[in-house]
Amino acid sequence: MRISLPTPLAVVLLGATLTACGGGGGTSSGPGPANPSSAIASEYQGLWIAEGYGKVLEIGTSSLRMLDYTSDFCLPFFSANGVDTQDVRSLYRLQGAALEEFGGTGTASFSAPGVVFTATSELPTACEGGTTPMAGDGDYARDATRDLRLFSQILEEYGIYPELRGISVADLYANQTAALTSDSNDEALAEALYQMAEPLADIHLTVDTDVGLIKVLNKPSLTYVLANEWLEMEGLELPISNSEAAMMNDYIGAQMMADREVTLSYAPAADAVEQAANEQLTWFENQGLGYLAIDAMLGFGDPENNEDDLAALDAGLDAALTDLQDVQALIVDVRRNGGGKDFLSLAIASRFAANQTLAYRKQARLGSGRTELVDVYVSPRGNVQFLGPVILLTSATTASAAEVFTLAMRELPQVVVLGEATQGGLSDQLDKKLTNGWSASVANEYYITPAGEVFEGMGIPVDIEVPQFLREARLDETDTGIEAAIELLSH
Repeated sequence: MRISLPTPLAVVLLGATLTACGGGGGTSSGPGPANPSSAIASEYQGLWIAEGYGKVLEIGTSSLRMLDYTSDFCLPFFSANGVDTQDVRSLYRLQGAALEEFGGTGTASFSAPGVVFTATSELPTACEGGTTPMAGDGDYARDATRDLRLFSQILEEYGIYPELRGISVADLYANQTAALTSDSNDEALAEALYQMAEPLADIHLTVDTDVGLIKVLNKPSLTYVLANEWLEMEGLELPISNSEAAMMNDYIGAQMMADREVTLSYAPAADAVEQAANEQLTWFENQGLGYLAIDAMLGFGDPENNEDDLAALDAGLDAALTDLQDVQALIVDVRRNGGGKDFLSLAIASRFAANQTLAYRKQARLGSGRTELVDVYVSPRGNVQFLGPVILLTSATTASAAEVFTLAMRELPQVVVLGEATQGGLSDQLDKKLTNGWSASVANEYYITPAGEVFEGMGIPVDIEVPQFLREARLDETDTGIEAAIELLSH
């Protein structure tokens, strides 16, 4: 059997043939009046809405329920009973008359901006009659056309793509409706969803289906550079067989290891290379020049526990920057960093900040407008700082929270950004569900520099452009980024 692999910028792993959980239905009347003996403090109780995110939060006397909505659909996102005030405060904090969700964006003491909910007395129109039946509910009936319509509404009503790409979601939807019926199988539905996602080309536009993951990149990452290398070397074109795909994956893995080995060859000796924080931090010093690689923006500790993740990161940075405190200049490498969590990016950037510095401004799409701008700063933080010259290495593989880190670092006066423009996917992922249980995500936010620039879709530009991950450089055992940094610092 031969399989049709995705185009170089697409990740559509839909089994061998392709060219989360459900929730309960029912009515929603909102929590009752505040009860003095309730488990949740009365100031948290009630209905809260985040219109730019299509979310409604119901907080009762001892319960939480999150609903997702579009103009025609209302889906349960999560619910919990037996909740007390401490539980609520671990996820949300009162900000005047608003409620900010920080549980997914940091800790109680250090976080990036979270989704802001405002008090409301009414449910959205789509939720007034109860929630839409989902897979697993007794009254659920599968309908591929319904999920295609829901996906199109998520894109049309919350995604930044209509403005960003200048592409009509309505036209994309219309082009796919003819290909589906209510009885269309999963492969046909996944193909229609892919055909809608492909021209929008955003790393945060994904659908996790029962037949694979749909994800379309804006630019080729290192994985796709290596895949294309292998195809060219073997004289092959897509589609390729399963056995050929296995050989290509082996080549990709071997070349990624070889590429990393070239970078680490700039250390004075193998035992001079240090690692910490689950090997997400790697550093060495050679003749007064320091090197620090940050390979992700999560997983330094327990990725499911923000407090632990931040503590492990801080410990790792203390060790690295203590070792590197006397170097004349430092290369910080996020070329292979595909992202993670913004608050960890800000925690790292704070180690290079001498003063409180405006890193970026952020807002979400809100219908035809936008939510209020939020200013995000980095300030000196942690036990050890590095305030000397910094060369920040980036590439097209630098994505998501690693791009947020790049936004913050480029505002610091001692930092020069060198390499390639980043991937161009800065927005947080807005997670949604389809009625069949598949999970989707879209980009609905704008990250704006202090100068008013938006790099979503195009990537953050560099100060000095140097191509990365070239095959000839790998064969010559030369790291073009480090070589360019050394040349810059020598002058």
